[in-house]
Amino acid sequence: MFELMMNGVGDAFSRIHWGTSFLLRRDGFVLAVDCPDSYRRALLENGFPKEDGEPIDVGDIDAMILTHLHGDHVNGLEMVACFKRFAFGAPLTLYTSPEAEADLWERRLQASLGVLYDGTDWVPQRREDFLDVTVMEWGEPIQIGPFTITTRPTVHHLKATAMRITDGESTLGYSCDTAFDPELIDWLSDADLILHETSMGPAHTPIDKLAGLDASIRDKMLIGHYPDAFAGTEIGGLTLAIQGQTYDVGGQNH
Repeated sequence: MFELMMNGVGDAFSRIHWGTSFLLRRDGFVLAVDCPDSYRRALLENGFPKEDGEPIDVGDIDAMILTHLHGDHVNGLEMVACFKRFAFGAPLTLYTSPEAEADLWERRLQASLGVLYDGTDWVPQRREDFLDVTVMEWGEPIQIGPFTITTRPTVHHLKATAMRITDGESTLGYSCDTAFDPELIDWLSDADLILHETSMGPAHTPIDKLAGLDASIRDKMLIGHYPDAFAGTEIGGLTLAIQGQTYDVGGQNH
């Protein structure tokens, strides 16, 4: 069993929630998934406690997975990587897909981080100064701390990263951003807990499609990445993930 801490549950346009991201923790190892805007503020507001009672912050994250390069999943990465470097003197340990890795520096971060002023001169920077990046090849299990992770590309504007994450005892299935895809749901179906998105448009999953799934799937599904209008409602027997809440993967508290 391991912990799933929901740092945000909103879709890209939410005004009341942080963008969807979460932390996983097992035996003190903290794995973050995605990095939306105002990431440290979200962590502080949610207050997921460490052993000493203080809230988890960027310095407590052992590694981060970046699922794709849409802004509501990556906009906070620039400042998180800078904070990790300048506050702790180390790059952020980051895992991502081949497609995201190819564009992350030159097409996303280099414009803002490629040159820094050191008080005397403007000094060129490299990706390695900020990020220690490992590519997660599609379909090939990779070990990150206590977790074994297998990835699958989704049907989305960009290839987003669906995942099966296991600690050897319990498994979390994560849809990431995706159009409704019965094959993906089947791939996730034997997980102990499934975190599935919903939102507007053809590249996302309509809520009625999830409500129409067999109860054996619905009963172990949490819904994230949802529009503001869904907050506080009950839809077709589905359980909306709650921002700031911790769920036990392998437990029965959702």
